Amino acid sequence: MMDETRNRILKLSLTARPSYVSVVTRFVEAGAAAFGMGEKDALKLGLASEEIFIYLCTAVCPENALDIECFNGLYYTRLTFHFSAPELNLRGLNVASTGICEDEGDLKDMGLMIASRSVERLHLTVEKANRISLAVTKEKTYPKIVERLPCPEAPNTLTLETADGEGVKRFALLVRQCSEAPGLPSFFDCPGRLADMVAGGEYRLITAMNAKKGIVGGVLFRDRMERIVEAFGPYILHAGEGKVTAETLLDACLSRIARTKALGLLSRSGLPPALEDRFEPLGHLVHYAPNRPPAEHPFFFRHLHEDPGCDVWSQGELTAWLEQAYDRLVLARNIRTLRNMGETRLGFSLFSAELQCERADATLRPLLPGADFTANLERHIRFIRKEGFLNLFFELDLGVPWHAEMIPVLTANRFQPEILLPFAGQADLVIFQHHDATEP
Repeated sequence: MMDETRNRILKLSLTARPSYVSVVTRFVEAGAAAFGMGEKDALKLGLASEEIFIYLCTAVCPENALDIECFNGLYYTRLTFHFSAPELNLRGLNVASTGICEDEGDLKDMGLMIASRSVERLHLTVEKANRISLAVTKEKTYPKIVERLPCPEAPNTLTLETADGEGVKRFALLVRQCSEAPGLPSFFDCPGRLADMVAGGEYRLITAMNAKKGIVGGVLFRDRMERIVEAFGPYILHAGEGKVTAETLLDACLSRIARTKALGLLSRSGLPPALEDRFEPLGHLVHYAPNRPPAEHPFFFRHLHEDPGCDVWSQGELTAWLEQAYDRLVLARNIRTLRNMGETRLGFSLFSAELQCERADATLRPLLPGADFTANLERHIRFIRKEGFLNLFFELDLGVPWHAEMIPVLTANRFQPEILLPFAGQADLVIFQHHDATEP
């Protein structure tokens, strides 16, 4: 049925039974087509739904109630499976699980692996009472546009506007053509995609106009999470001094989010040099792509409100790294040291794997503790590298004590802490990057 309160959701409730697989695939493919997705993309999403549904029916929650939501994000369709699972079965939800097979060296294909190859992102969350949400996202295919527009004249006066659909597309064309910012996000290659991103409400765009109504700059931003807003830009599209344009756009962005719960503004795609002194540098991640040299992606952060302070958990070498980061960022944190006092850890760990195929990125997050952290992490590393993902990250929430148990396991497996994201979890997040032995 169509959700009357949100006209962009389709819902299906059924029993997790393999004989219903055709019902699920028809529901998903028809929903994706109704949301404007092309036939090939809809078929890929249907394939992912088939593999996930069969796997859930046979290995995770057989004969249990299962709810499926198909959400129209305009530029993507997200398929979410909601279900409950016995604790003993949660192990199999690891994307790199070997299932029943105990041969750790043999990563055999299974439902979640096959599903991950058909979509852009696969994400898993664990809620209360073993309630699980498994989501896959398939983005629409948009044409890449190479149309060239004349770069606008430098402004004598500036006005700010909220661009309509045509203005968003024009902005995208101008950013790709006129901006000198390095590492532009790939969505600027497809103006129609950016227009849908803004129309869908997840992204907001402010454009700066000159006296002739030419777009001379713009800043795109979104709520990354409740306490963090992520900004793209400001992008300067005119020749000559761009400091005034950049500052005007940044101030407009800050004004829009000033009354929200956000405590910080994050930039992962670079800033105009004129604005860097208004942010704190967080460091950088190195991004690898086929047939291209490695590229450094800097992170910047700006406080929006007074730091409330909090406790964070750490151990080993990470503690000294955190002390330096908190001192540099002037953040009030009480670093509590996790100590093993002989207690026993039982059960199997569970990781969430967010796979972004377009960028060859994989991000792991711990969801459940267990006694097999090392074996589980090694299995995921093998799978992710084997599947061709060049960039592997691991996020730890310093507000969750048992997450700190992963620190020595990560460092022993060539993960290094690179970025501290304030307020990005229950406390702060640390992003570790995996450095393969073959890297220079």
